[in-house]
Amino acid sequence: MSSSLPDASVPAALTSELVTAESQSGPDAWRARNDRVFLRDVPFFGRHGVFPEEQVLGQRFVLDADWWLDTRPAAWADDASLTVSYQAVYDHMKAVVEDQPVHLLETLAERIATRLLDHFPAVEQVRIVVRKPGAPISGVFGDVG
Repeated sequence: MSSSLPDASVPAALTSELVTAESQSGPDAWRARNDRVFLRDVPFFGRHGVFPEEQVLGQRFVLDADWWLDTRPAAWADDASLTVSYQAVYDHMKAVVEDQPVHLLETLAERIATRLLDHFPAVEQVRIVVRKPGAPISGVFGDVG
């Protein structure tokens, strides 16, 4: 399950777009001023699911997080305190997954997205993907989310 933004496939962990006066107008202007930072394939143990057994036994959840912010001040100063720490994002994701159980992956993704936006004012948008590789589905499948 994904929350907030559609996936934009980019091979690097951080990508910058060339900023021009022309690219800074219109509904997608924020994209020209912001960079995407991400964490991928982050495993957590949680007790989420519709069935009571899922909330008692728990299972593995695998998350991706993307967040968009202007990283230029941090890059220019080479100062990590001017950006959003991977560790801080990880810690917030972990806190939500390990918190009170929810029934839906959509609820879990939304709670994580909301928490990141609330705790990091520099972050303009987030995208959270929650995968549940051990979902109780009768049949062969690779992943759900």
